[in-house]
Amino acid sequence: MKDKLQKIGLVFVASILGLALCEFLLAVPVYYFVKKNGETFYSRPHHHWYYVEDPNMGFLQAPNINVKRESRQKVSNAPRFKTWYDVQTDSNGFRYSSDLPKEKPEGEVRIFSFGGSTTFSAETSNAGTYPQQLEDMIGEPQIRVINNGVNGYRSIHLLLNYKHLVRDFDPDIITIYSGWNDYEEFMYSYWKPKDPHGHAFTSQMKMGKVPFADFALIWAGTRLYYRFSQYNRTIAQGPTEEAKKRYITVAGKNGWQEEYESNIQELITLAKADGVIPAIIIFPAPEFENATQEIKNFSDKDLNMAGRWDGVVLFLKNIRRIQTDLAHKNNIPLIDVSVEFEKLNNDYKAKFKLFTDKMHLTSEGNKLIAQTMLQPMKEIINEKFKALQEF
Repeated sequence: MKDKLQKIGLVFVASILGLALCEFLLAVPVYYFVKKNGETFYSRPHHHWYYVEDPNMGFLQAPNINVKRESRQKVSNAPRFKTWYDVQTDSNGFRYSSDLPKEKPEGEVRIFSFGGSTTFSAETSNAGTYPQQLEDMIGEPQIRVINNGVNGYRSIHLLLNYKHLVRDFDPDIITIYSGWNDYEEFMYSYWKPKDPHGHAFTSQMKMGKVPFADFALIWAGTRLYYRFSQYNRTIAQGPTEEAKKRYITVAGKNGWQEEYESNIQELITLAKADGVIPAIIIFPAPEFENATQEIKNFSDKDLNMAGRWDGVVLFLKNIRRIQTDLAHKNNIPLIDVSVEFEKLNNDYKAKFKLFTDKMHLTSEGNKLIAQTMLQPMKEIINEKFKALQEF
């Protein structure tokens, strides 16, 4: 009996030591060398720290974020893609330079920039985002441009965010810069019509609640489960035929297009009823029609395009048609930011340098957005507030 207990004890101890060794190997050397971002599993930032769940809106950007760390290249095929190295949010979760009180002072003009990660712009510092650069260019202390971008937001999130949050801050103008997430998230199993609770960070938030998920082995097993369940929206690494076909097929699907048009139309209707001017932004992208194979190949190693160029071009054609139709139908401002970027198509390498990947921008890219928006926004402000001194 004693020998049997000793054997059981040895097996138990060996199992614990084996698991501990596997845990260490996975968490430190494997994670460090696979991710190539200077982090171990234990030192990495957790995505679910950056977001908070919300019963009405699905999720929100977390308040009072203050990330300051060394910037590192995140993706081998996107040399300018460095993210979450200098990010701050205020007590409301807005990526803004100071806390925004709900009560608006007399004479203040509030412009809220609605969008997803391309507006939030975690690839730059707060000062490098296009809303902040636009506010700086306007240069009037009574005119605020608030970055209300939230990573992963689709059109349903923009609509609900306006209904349940931004309305309370007495906006005067909202700009709508979105569409990427409606398109890409339609490819994943968590997408459901009009449902804000299925989104790009669903699996990360769920993983944060799994018991013992602070251990690398538990985290890895849970992550594999969600990946096989088509819940993980991952960064592509290298061209694949499957991705190429999927992006082309989904770009032409009616489901995401009808969802986007319906949600943005409702957002426009609500804003106008509140006396708020909504303006649609036709956003820029590095992709363009009639590109040579040489350009597409270069985009694979410079923007981590992963063979998705043709699908994205079809998406851009469809989303821009919908945006133009919505603006004309509702008689609201349409600011085509893409025009200035398209002038660089013949010098595609210079154009690509304004982007960190297939959609996100560098500070210089955001600067061009702000410069292109500046005059139209001045006209919108002057139209709404004729009593204000002309710029």
